[in-house]
Amino acid sequence: MPLTILPLSTANMADFFTFFDTKAFADHEEWSGCYCLESHLRSENNAEYRPDGTPVQREDRKAVAQELIEAGILTGYLVYDGDAAVGWCNAGDKATFGPIVYNPSLTTEMPPAGDTKSIYCMDIAAEYRGRKIADMLLERVIEDAKAEGYRAVEGYPYTDTEFAYQYRGPRHLYEKHGFQLVRDAGWIAVFRLALHSEGSAPCSAAPSLS
Repeated sequence: MPLTILPLSTANMADFFTFFDTKAFADHEEWSGCYCLESHLRSENNAEYRPDGTPVQREDRKAVAQELIEAGILTGYLVYDGDAAVGWCNAGDKATFGPIVYNPSLTTEMPPAGDTKSIYCMDIAAEYRGRKIADMLLERVIEDAKAEGYRAVEGYPYTDTEFAYQYRGPRHLYEKHGFQLVRDAGWIAVFRLALHSEGSAPCSAAPSLS
């Protein structure tokens, strides 16, 4: 059966949690309970806090992730083999990614909602790696970003290509798909793929982090 990709929504939210609770970190149990929250909290170095400073306890992480999914802030794509989710890509409006937009080494000014779609994380179940699923996900993000009227797609791979767990997507993946290096922040690189002319109007506003 061919693999399929579906956007994350409240309808398949249970599959998202099942994937994170069982397959996502089967080979890295120390990362269990992630639920991709750090992408939409204050920063990677202070990921236990929301942008407004409200603390997030470990036992509350799943509930907070559910809040963000229901609010349309935590968005992305699940990869399915039949009925089982076997992969995940956190992708959405750049303006919702706190660790990106509040980090001056990565972003010099707050982008308007609807301008740039960002890819923050990719996680593939261990037994499905090496099957070009990351390529499939990146192609889907680009396709949807074009249809949604975004001007560009960005990715943030680690500059250390020897790092064992390239959960941001490896640098060569972005280069392969035509992304251009626009900033080297030392530990993370910013790769950007232009989709529409800079003069085109952005799409409708995305949900706010605040």
